Parts: sequence; structure tokens; C-alpha cells
Amino acid sequence: MQGKDFSSRTCKGRLKFRTMLKSFITAVILVLVTLFYSSIRLSTVKTVSKIKSVVTDVLNRGLDVNHWLDEYVTNSTVFQTSGSFEPSPISYSATGFDEKQNARDKLEVSVPQTSMAPGKLEPIQLNVTAHIKLFTVDLNSKRAKTKSTELLRIESLKINKHSIAKDGLPINTNVRKNECDNCFNHYFDYVIQNEHICDTAENRGKIDLLICVTTIHKNAFIRQTLRRTWLSYTKNNTANVRHVFLLGQTANYRLQEFVMRENEIYHDIVQETFIDSYHNLTYKTIMGFKWASTKCPNAKFVMKTDDDVWVNVPSLMKLLSGSDMTKYLQTGLTGSCSQNEPPIRDKTSKWYASLISYPDKFYPDFCSGTGYVTSINVVSDIYHVSPHVPFFHLEDVYVGLCARKLGFSLKSNEGFRAERHKTYHCDYKMDHVLTVHQVTPSVLTVIWTKPCSKVAVQR
Repeated sequence: MQGKDFSSRTCKGRLKFRTMLKSFITAVILVLVTLFYSSIRLSTVKTVSKIKSVVTDVLNRGLDVNHWLDEYVTNSTVFQTSGSFEPSPISYSATGFDEKQNARDKLEVSVPQTSMAPGKLEPIQLNVTAHIKLFTVDLNSKRAKTKSTELLRIESLKINKHSIAKDGLPINTNVRKNECDNCFNHYFDYVIQNEHICDTAENRGKIDLLICVTTIHKNAFIRQTLRRTWLSYTKNNTANVRHVFLLGQTANYRLQEFVMRENEIYHDIVQETFIDSYHNLTYKTIMGFKWASTKCPNAKFVMKTDDDVWVNVPSLMKLLSGSDMTKYLQTGLTGSCSQNEPPIRDKTSKWYASLISYPDKFYPDFCSGTGYVTSINVVSDIYHVSPHVPFFHLEDVYVGLCARKLGFSLKSNEGFRAERHKTYHCDYKMDHVLTVHQVTPSVLTVIWTKPCSKVAVQR
């Protein structure tokens, strides 16, 4: 009996121990699972918090989102070229060009690697402010504080049902007016001026054409491709055709340093102290008109275009040599022009315009900013009338508004192609083709380097 009782107690003890062990293991597993999910939730909260801080930083600093990302996220790709800036391999016999080209050949300016430690590059203190309605943004501060999160001069006012007229347009007194009295003054300082681009020798006469190209800081490789292809007609700004690249300001010190070094070689950049962003293209265009009318008044004609456009310079010069076109452009513009174009009210569109920023049902006649041509007289008149035309963020529409106020006309020309065209490379060189939009550097190189017969170009 005692042996049986002992055996029974032993079995019960083992069962109790196993039960306790299972309970302990289960508890440990539950604790581990709880800790695992807690760490995931904590990581998620930190991620969300990081995203919120990123968005807040972008809004508070008042910078263009793409440029902010360049500074903090994509520094390894902001400068799409390696080694040193190389001058154009194309040579000309003009003495002025040869002298400048020889000087450039002696320069060996290396581009610093973007992966270097931040301390390797001295930060540049820029005396820069972005002029915004009722307040300014100091770009030298680590995190600029503003009285509003609105970057641009587009009003973001709430409209209630009592402020809407029967035709659907707002009757708020703060909506954009068609004209004003000195409400849009271009009060910005030059960072890079290059006032000698349009200097000419006494025996060379006037400049036939000045080409103003809007660009952004990180597009150095694209600018270099343009210099090697269709901008080579300017012969490094010694020919009867001249060019200039237009830039605003950035708070990215590395990008600014690259631009300064690039300009030391080519001396073809103009930059002012407004914030460079897509919605500030109007500032950039007016800067170009200001510079052209004050620093290049000896130019006969002025072209405004973008850095993703192919320009057929020989065909363009043929167009401008006609007496009828010369006369017309004294009070008009030509390009890919639109009439009775309604504003786009879709908020997801790149070209969205709110009822507050533009209350009218139709835009004035305007020429696409991808490429249009006019005379230096028209450019000067538009610059001088711009203080009395309220700001609008679509720069080609804004130029159209100024032209309408001045009573200037616009003439559309099918040779200016604002849309992308995938065609045979020789088609770009045909006489009736003046500009083609959305052309990549690789395509530009193919167009420029592959030979075409005269028949192919003239057909």
C-alpha cells in the first residue's frame, strides 16, 4: 500500500510540474509576442512622427518640396555628372570664341562628390529672402518660421455659400484683380548677374537673338548637353545669338556651390534671390525680361524657353529674318499660342487654378512657356507693366495678361510644338520645325550627332 501511495504521489507531482512548466512557457511566449507587437507599434509611431516632422519642416521652411528632398534625401543624385566640367568639343574659327575656348580648356574644376561628409564643404551664408505677401522667409535659419504655411501668393481663403454669386464665381474682395497699382514689384537682388553676356565689339553690330532658358539647380548635366548641342550656335556667347540660364535661389548649400562653380567656367547664368520653385516661374520669367531689357538692350529679339526643349536655331533665325515677322514682333509674340482657354479647376492637376487665384472663366491669349519669341521692345514693355498686373503662378498665362494690358497681339505658329513628338531624329532639323518639348539629353545628343541629308532637312 505504501508503495502504491508513493507511486501515486510521484505521478501527481510530475503532472503538476508539467502543468506549471506549460503555464510558464505560455506566459513567456505571450510576453515575447506582446513585446514584439509593441516594438512594431512603437516603430510605426516613430515613422508617423518622422513623416509629420518632415511635412511640418517643408511647410515651415517655405521651400519647394523637390528642392527640400534634394537637400535631405537625394544628395547622391543632385548633380548628374562626374569628373570635371568639360567645354564643348565643337570648334569655331571666330577669334573671340577661340580665346574663350582656350581659357576654358585650361580650367580644371572638379565637382565635389555628393557623398562627402557635410563638414567637408563650408556652408555658404546667403542673404536671401523669399518675398511673400505679408511676411518673408529667412533661408539662412535652420528652420524658418512663418506666419502662414502658404509658400506662394495664391490666396487660400475659405469660401462659404454666402460668398458665391449665381455664376459660381466668388465675390470675396480678396480674389485676384485684373490690374493693380504697384502690387507686384520685382524687388530681388542678383546673386549671379553676368552683365557682360551681351557685350559686342564695335564692328559686330547688334545681337540678333537672346535665348533665355529656365532651368533648376540640379540640371547641370542638362545645361551642359544644351551647350554642346543647339546652344553651341551661340559660340559660348560670342556670336550674334546669345543665351542665358535663369535660376532662383535655393537653401541647399551644395547645389548653390555647384552652380557658382559652373558659372565660373561658362559665365552664362543669371540668378536672383526669390525661392526657386515651379510655382515661382513667373518670378523667373520676369527676372529674365528684366535682365534682357537692362543688360541686353542691344538684342533685336528675345526667346523664352525651357531646358527640356529642342530649339532649331537656324530655322528660327530664318523666321526672324522676314520683314513681316520683324514688324509684327514689335507689338506681338509668336509661339504655340492658345485662345479662350479655361482655367483648370481640378486640384490634382499641375496647372490647377483656384477661383480665388483666377476668378475669370477664360485665360487671356497666351503662348506656351515651352518656347515663344518676341522683340526686345515687347520684353521691356512687359517688364515695366508687370508691377500693375497682379501675380499669377502660371508664367505663360501671366505674360499673356501683361500682353493684353499693353494691347499686344499673339500669333500661333505650328513650328513651335509644345507637346512631345516622337519622330525620326532628322525630323527635328526640318525647316518648319522650330521647337519640340520634352526632349531628353540622350535624344538631344542623337539629334545633334547623327547626320541628315539636306533633302531630309528641307522636306
